[in-house]
Amino acid sequence: MHLLSKIPYACVQLHWHNDVNGAAETRANQLRGAIAHAFAEDDWFHQHDADGKPLYRYPRVQYRWQDGQGVVIGWETAAERLLQAPWLDLNLHLGEEEVVVSDAMMSAQHGAFGISERLHHYVWRSPALLFNQDNYRRYQKMEPAQQRDERDRLLVAQLLTALRGLQVDFSAQLYATLTQFRTRSCRYKQQELMGIQGQFVSNAVLPDGFAIGHAVSHGYGWLGPA
Repeated sequence: MHLLSKIPYACVQLHWHNDVNGAAETRANQLRGAIAHAFAEDDWFHQHDADGKPLYRYPRVQYRWQDGQGVVIGWETAAERLLQAPWLDLNLHLGEEEVVVSDAMMSAQHGAFGISERLHHYVWRSPALLFNQDNYRRYQKMEPAQQRDERDRLLVAQLLTALRGLQVDFSAQLYATLTQFRTRSCRYKQQELMGIQGQFVSNAVLPDGFAIGHAVSHGYGWLGPA
């Protein structure tokens, strides 16, 4: 493997006394809103400037939901912010429910990014939003072979976008193709988008917990080794 970069990466698993059920995508979105409100002065947590305008960048803080608990991921400078944040006894409103953080399990490491001479296998742990409404309309009119090529093209494009967002310069030609996939409808900002789950292979070496596609701060596109 040719190592391109090692980027600081922090994970905070939030626990509360009462069980919180619900769809992972819905809960991740609620978690994002609750923590963004709690740390409103820090734009890494919510991707908006002081005037409320969106900041168009790869989200350094991402929110996920796993086994009834919240997970917050921080990359680069945001990793240190997560480790220093006052999580214990934090009150959060998740939809109609209120929870209090009783424990915050923290871990810190470096995520390795590189170029490999062999293909690495990855699986999505949450649906990836590779399509927007415009390119999905074009996709629906394509023949099956064209659709396959379009899925792989968007996969490569979203991988490159995410890598550039963390200032990783992939100096070789990036290869990626879906090996297994299924689709499901996902809701994001009042829109119904096609989410993709399954597996893909790539010559990119990617760390566990990396996310690609649209709305990664809302819990979409989270991947790991297959």
